[in-house]
Amino acid sequence: MGFVMLRCALCLGVLLAGSVLGLTITSTGPSSIEKAGGETINFDCRFTLAPEDTGPLDIEWTLLASDNQNRDQMIITYSGDRVYDDYYATMKGRVHFNSPDPKTGDASINITKLLVSDTGTYLCKVKKAPGVNSRKILLTVMGKEL
Repeated sequence: MGFVMLRCALCLGVLLAGSVLGLTITSTGPSSIEKAGGETINFDCRFTLAPEDTGPLDIEWTLLASDNQNRDQMIITYSGDRVYDDYYATMKGRVHFNSPDPKTGDASINITKLLVSDTGTYLCKVKKAPGVNSRKILLTVMGKEL
């Protein structure tokens, strides 16, 4: 009987530990989007914080490598209350956070004047220790650039 009680207590502990929500990505938009060259895309990435998320806020947007021979490409970040958008020369001047203050819960970005070469999987990662969460969106840019 004691073993069964201990086992149930351990199972309950695991379930409760897994139920801590922490930082949550609340965006529910499409995970795959098609756009024409020259258009603008809005990648939605809204989040909420939990009381236990007390560390500094870091937001990273990355274009994931299409195969394991290439490196993922950081395109824009928010860290230490500053935006860093000069990581990827191809997108310089074309990528911006929607919100002037992303720490309000909006890590969404816009990319303007889309190029066929912008096609790929984009990852929004929001971190505020101990919370971490992310969202992937596949973009396909079709046709000729304007």
